[in-house]
Amino acid sequence: MSDRAVFSVSASRPAEVRGASRRDTRQGSGGRKKALPWKRVLQVLVSLFLLAGLVASTPWLMNWLNQPIARVEVHAGFEYLSREQVERVLHPHLQERFFALDLNDMQQALLEMPWIKGVSVRRHWPDSVQVSLEEQQPVARWGSKHLISNEGKVFAPDDIAAFSAMPVLDGPDEMAVEVMQQYLAISQLLRPMGLKLTMLKRSSSGSWRFTIGHVEVNIGRDRRMERLQRFVRLYHAKLESRWNQVKRVDLRYLNGASVAWSETLVKARSK
Repeated sequence: MSDRAVFSVSASRPAEVRGASRRDTRQGSGGRKKALPWKRVLQVLVSLFLLAGLVASTPWLMNWLNQPIARVEVHAGFEYLSREQVERVLHPHLQERFFALDLNDMQQALLEMPWIKGVSVRRHWPDSVQVSLEEQQPVARWGSKHLISNEGKVFAPDDIAAFSAMPVLDGPDEMAVEVMQQYLAISQLLRPMGLKLTMLKRSSSGSWRFTIGHVEVNIGRDRRMERLQRFVRLYHAKLESRWNQVKRVDLRYLNGASVAWSETLVKARSK
């Protein structure tokens, strides 16, 4: 009888039986507690600890990394520059710390020095700066107050008295490179003859004249190389033996040249 009663309940009230079954299932699954992911928690705690330490130490770390400049290395030939001049220009910029240095400002300040042609400025951690300088190489004076480099760059040092023995080149400033090139070409032509330019000038109209010691040579504006070759032939044929008596040579003729002799020679002939 008890068996039927259990069976009956089971058959006539199926919902209650199913509900009991679900409750039993939940109770069974809830009885097993999940373990906490302690490894993951530990990793997060360690990361937070390290981050907090990094944040707390950032001012000290940055102060240690960003040190004052203790040493400046300057690499240059110092053929015309002096170390004192370079130091005076760099000094105001070196008051900043390592990372605050404005390398572009330092480079521009150095390039404003007349004798400096090229500059390279680099940081070298932790506390030094390396500066490399390339100096201008003057080959002649430009006018009365300037010098000109072997690349045709005109620059103006404070004092050019030490370069008084150099030849003088002159002309419009925008033609400086052409004047330099012409100077080099004429010098190369005259060198085998033992002659040396002391002055070369290009006029605003494009006419050229130069001096060799006491002699002025005018080649005009056209067919310059042809006229220079004519001068070389004239020198070897007629002028070399009497060079001290020549005053001026004018080559602005189609096929010839005129020669002006010194006053001493004219007086000697008139007698």
